[in-house]
Amino acid sequence: MKIDIIGSVASGKTTLARKISQKYNVPYYEKDNVVWDRTPDGDRKRTSEERDLYFQKIISGHDWIVEGSPRKCLKESFGCCDYILVLDEKTSVRLFRVFKRWIKQKIGKEHYNTKPTLTFLKYNIKWVFEFNDMKKNLFQELNSYGEKVKIFCNSDEAFKFILREY
Repeated sequence: MKIDIIGSVASGKTTLARKISQKYNVPYYEKDNVVWDRTPDGDRKRTSEERDLYFQKIISGHDWIVEGSPRKCLKESFGCCDYILVLDEKTSVRLFRVFKRWIKQKIGKEHYNTKPTLTFLKYNIKWVFEFNDMKKNLFQELNSYGEKVKIFCNSDEAFKFILREY
């Protein structure tokens, strides 16, 4: 099983990856953690060489799930995965999730790699709308991968697809 899950911030990528991982006992990786080295002393951005080597190690494995926002530097997995699952959740749902997540992090009910500052909340809102702006070009680019690209309105639909396929 080799799956790449892409979509906007708050589209359900990590939740879906975790769910598939638990069901099939396949490791999953967040693309953010490929770009960033998470340490007790804080985050450090990996050099492009470190990032590429780490990502290559992941996608050369037998079974894996990677998930994240579409990044130009981490598209190598598209060519070698079984499926590219695109989560195209409604903008209103994604915005609601961004606020809900931020509030939960602010009150200590949820942990995330970044501190829940107002600046980070603004970035997340910006990224929701940036995904909408880039979606047409992304879908055109994904056409070259043919039948392995599956677009879903939500992560539940994507999970049902995975259950049927595996």
